[in-house]
Amino acid sequence: MFIHSFARFVSLLVIISLVLAAPIPKGHGGSGDRNSKKNQGNNSDSTSDSSSGSNSNSSASSSTSGASFAADPSIDVIAILKAVQAATSKPVSGGKFGTGHGKDTQIYQLDAEGSSGSVFVFTADMDVDCNGTDYQCKGNGDGQKETSYGALSAKRVPFYVIPQSFVDKEKIKGNSLGAIICNNKMYYAIMGDTNGDSPEVIGKASWLMAQTCLPNDAFLARYIGNADIFYSDISFASLIPSGIEEKSPTINLNVLKELGDKTMKAFKV
Repeated sequence: MFIHSFARFVSLLVIISLVLAAPIPKGHGGSGDRNSKKNQGNNSDSTSDSSSGSNSNSSASSSTSGASFAADPSIDVIAILKAVQAATSKPVSGGKFGTGHGKDTQIYQLDAEGSSGSVFVFTADMDVDCNGTDYQCKGNGDGQKETSYGALSAKRVPFYVIPQSFVDKEKIKGNSLGAIICNNKMYYAIMGDTNGDSPEVIGKASWLMAQTCLPNDAFLARYIGNADIFYSDISFASLIPSGIEEKSPTINLNVLKELGDKTMKAFKV
């Protein structure tokens, strides 16, 4: 598989298994490993890395600003980040994955006050996922037209990616809420794609999410280079923003932000 790592990220993932009734779109998509198991529906490829979009897609995210899915400023992002980074005492069995950069990452369990399920944390390097409607991004030679739960636009939807086997094992639902912290700021996203390569790798996010963490000028100038960005990904495994449709390439970012703010204001570790 062609891997184009425009940037290296250090990530933390926290997965909180909440038991909530919410419709889950049927799974879709191809996978780097066509035999990998899907949590929802068919196999998925969530591993395709990319950097710059093709001419036909270059303006796809021009109207989408990170401010539209940014956390409320009243949320103590630094305190949350420190608590998550300190959670390394409970390694999860079967939770070690490669990053695509010669290093392995171990997922840990975190005890969180007020959570109704398991919480996990990991650190990893990360590349851009450009599957879905923007699969023709430059450098995305083996990209897929679909994402795991439909066909999202990587340039219009903030989403993150985790390994398919972990999704299956922990029963993480597609399009579930996540909060990504980068540059000491928090943004909301959904778990919109999975990694089914063999071996699986951990730590990817959509074009929009990466561009939000790395300012536009720097992103465009350095997508071929190795820009280090530190970010944390807090994922609520069963908490899904309303109104997400399988056939739609976009989501309602206002709904995403509202749910994210409500959830993170109550989040305590």
